[in-house]
Amino acid sequence: MKKDPRRRKVYAYRGRQRNMFHTRHRFRSVLSVLLTILIILLLVAAGYFAAGPLSRLWHKWRGSEDSAPEPSRMVTEDSSLPEVTSVPQTTTAVPPDVSTETTTAQFTTTAVPTADIGLKSYTYVGYCLGEDALKNTFALDAALAELPAGSCVIVPLKCEGGALLYRSEVQGAVASGATGDAALTIAEIAEALQAHQLSGIAQLALLEDTYYPAYDPTAGFLLEDGFSRWLDNKPEKGGKPWMSPFSDSAIGYLQALTGEIMQAGFPLILCTDLEYPAFYNTDLELLGNQVQNRQTRAEALIQVLNSVNQTASDQGGAAMYGFSLYDALNRDAEALQPVILNTQSAVVYIDPNSFRDSFWYNNANVNLSGLSMPEKLEVLMPIAQELCGDMHLIPCFRERSFRQQEQEQAEAWLHANGYAQYMFR
Repeated sequence: MKKDPRRRKVYAYRGRQRNMFHTRHRFRSVLSVLLTILIILLLVAAGYFAAGPLSRLWHKWRGSEDSAPEPSRMVTEDSSLPEVTSVPQTTTAVPPDVSTETTTAQFTTTAVPTADIGLKSYTYVGYCLGEDALKNTFALDAALAELPAGSCVIVPLKCEGGALLYRSEVQGAVASGATGDAALTIAEIAEALQAHQLSGIAQLALLEDTYYPAYDPTAGFLLEDGFSRWLDNKPEKGGKPWMSPFSDSAIGYLQALTGEIMQAGFPLILCTDLEYPAFYNTDLELLGNQVQNRQTRAEALIQVLNSVNQTASDQGGAAMYGFSLYDALNRDAEALQPVILNTQSAVVYIDPNSFRDSFWYNNANVNLSGLSMPEKLEVLMPIAQELCGDMHLIPCFRERSFRQQEQEQAEAWLHANGYAQYMFR
């Protein structure tokens, strides 16, 4: 090899051509890779365990940062500063003038004859009255005049959101603004039904109520700290509290409304919206175990319904549980436990045309595609009756989801199979 005349050694940089796993350094190379992977796993684990506490702190201090309102978003505030809707703002909650004592009736699993639960002993069709019919006496008379005498009418007296469509005299209803611009008294509504020879069932949307818990913060959902309350959005975005089934004040308010309605002559109370808000996981963490445990959630809902039923029973009436068959099959009707429910009848909302796809029930795949209306009822009605247990089943159908021929087929099937009462809404 020719030597450099200046006798210098020439070095060439060949780093890019080095073999990282050269045989001389194989152990050191493998150890380096393993240590790198271990460090990455430790960082990932630390981040995972830190995310939960950081998320809870972030939600507790700041609430949600989303710009658009969500169906259910955790926001907290001091429960001593309620946001009252449609009434003057106050800085302290005024305790409602209703009794919060509740009494639970004895459990019953015996089928009850129709005549014993305040329903007509002969065949009749029930109809649902629109909310607009309660705007004034003229609208009410016009709506009732369209119904055949002897029919049963479901009258919406407490709507989703908590608004009352009649002039209640219950203090909590008046002070919270729930009565709003209601024009009719409960006595005037009852007299109109009697004048048109109609039987009335009062419908109350129980827990989807933002009025009363704004008036009395203890009626809403409180966080585990005992004084911060849950809102469905940030206050500046119109967040509102929801009525909690765990609140004695909420139950007392519903019992007071029930007593007022029963005294006006309504024999039955149809209880709907017996459900929880759609909580986020972060909401559940801040609210605690009572809204996380499925059985605890169900028992609280059942206590509300049983308390309303007890108040109605004390005055010679009864409460009915209204739920959707579709929700029940999707396990969303949490209070549907007939063994511990004291209600003797259930109004089940059934829309046969909503079951477009197959579904599973009792480990069997049920497919309604291609079936006629009578064939659909042949499948769905036994399922509804099984879910109701010993409760008297009154099916309620959405009239607009039927074609005229389908409605006639449905009514013919109901009569042929011994269903003396059914309703359309």
